[in-house]
Amino acid sequence: MTTYRQFIEEAKKVKVKLKDPSKIKVKVTDIGPGGKEYVRKNEIDEGKKGLWDNIHAKRKRGEKPAKKGDKDYPETLNVEGAAWQRKEGKNKEGGLNEKGRKSYERENPGSDLKAPQPEGGPRKRSFCARMGGVKGPMKKDGKPTRKALALRKWKC
Repeated sequence: MTTYRQFIEEAKKVKVKLKDPSKIKVKVTDIGPGGKEYVRKNEIDEGKKGLWDNIHAKRKRGEKPAKKGDKDYPETLNVEGAAWQRKEGKNKEGGLNEKGRKSYERENPGSDLKAPQPEGGPRKRSFCARMGGVKGPMKKDGKPTRKALALRKWKC
């Protein structure tokens, strides 16, 4: 391992022009407190750029973004979330539907979600006590929020 100063000195001795200095892959180390050697993070070039760097470069070139199903569509953007986080897992009257509850239980082993209990009982009293005190609006843009729908569903 060479220190940063040694690297600079060697670079000054060599009189070769580089086309793109950003493509140099050199681990630069330095001596830190206590004589420990460490790598300077800002001096390391990983070489391969990430997904978002490629997306931004494509936008800069004026190309249209790849659509789902295209051969150059990145796999990392092609990931769909669990049903309980998407529309098909949510009940339009509030809470999760059966598909959403099953999806949540698969992702969180040990959980046991049950359907709402609007007719009464200890679960209803507990839910209404907890959710009734939650901060947040009951309406957004003239439509009831998920909180308002859930409280209505449980008849709180």
